[in-house]
Amino acid sequence: MQTTAELRAGYREFFESKGHVFRPSASLIPRADDRSTLLVSAGMQPLMPYFLGLEEPPAPLLTTVQKVFRTPDIDEVGLDSFHLTFFEMLGNFSFGQYFKDGAVELAWEFLFDRMKLDLDRIWVTVFAGDPELGLDEDEVAVGAWERAGMPPERIVRLPRADNFWSVGGPGPCGPDSEIFFDWGEGVGCGRAECAPGCGCERFLEFWNLVFMEFELHADGSLTPLPKQNIDTGMGLERAARVLQQVPSVYDTDDYQSIMSWIAERSGVGYGESEQATKAHRILADHGRGMTFLAADGVTPSNEGRGYVMRRIIRRAVQQAGRIGLEPPFLAGLGGVVVQEMCSRRARRLRPCSRPRRSGSPRR
Repeated sequence: MQTTAELRAGYREFFESKGHVFRPSASLIPRADDRSTLLVSAGMQPLMPYFLGLEEPPAPLLTTVQKVFRTPDIDEVGLDSFHLTFFEMLGNFSFGQYFKDGAVELAWEFLFDRMKLDLDRIWVTVFAGDPELGLDEDEVAVGAWERAGMPPERIVRLPRADNFWSVGGPGPCGPDSEIFFDWGEGVGCGRAECAPGCGCERFLEFWNLVFMEFELHADGSLTPLPKQNIDTGMGLERAARVLQQVPSVYDTDDYQSIMSWIAERSGVGYGESEQATKAHRILADHGRGMTFLAADGVTPSNEGRGYVMRRIIRRAVQQAGRIGLEPPFLAGLGGVVVQEMCSRRARRLRPCSRPRRSGSPRR
């Protein structure tokens, strides 16, 4: 398991072998009755009615590869090695079946038996408790990690802001446990006491296990959900970076044809300068984002989802000008995104189609 495609397929196969039913990705546009966000921003969001007990899930155990788009990260893209607006989230979900111990056991097996990661490079964080919520430290999660084999000194307790997950407002929520890869002392702030939660680039969070057991209400109160559920999210691109041991998500195999196209068309290579690196990253991420938004029916406008589309197009055009990438180029950028995704995801199902010359790419 080395390529991004192998990671995606391996994740699905592993959780199907554990009794999870695979569900294909939902649209980036949330359900009509979901007004929590403009765009799907978490792997669990299309499944929210199941967590709330409003609808019966198609199976008690599910696994998905969900496309997501996070608007709060638009201005972060290009400034570091890991922020993206558009990415894919690998998830495994339990509705009243296994809980904290089961989620940790499955994650442990996938990390070390399937991904073959080095335990010495893995850290985890757990919820430290919050008096305002009336919740104590998550001792159950700490115990689950210790029983699995995690050294106690690499289990870090962090506050609500770091280790209590919600959809961004009222809805299902719960304490979580995040899994980090340690890039080593030579990366990041350089402080001897650096640990997950520092904010530097030494520790990369790539998998989050959410123990979904509460509903958060508009007044800030919590009530128990009908069942204790598990919602996990592994960022595909971040996990691929860990597997491939490359400096950024943009150096993983999935981005190479896009980055090469940008370099060829602009005459400026990725990494030639700080400005070139920033521009390539923004064009790659926003090119993927705008292509998938268009595929789900979003068009540029002055409000709502259309404004998100307009904003990332404008940002891409701005950065293109800084490395000499002359218009028209958006159709070509969308086309290379289509070809990359097609060759990676759908080759076994049908031949890749050429993007239309009009610049309206097909998925």
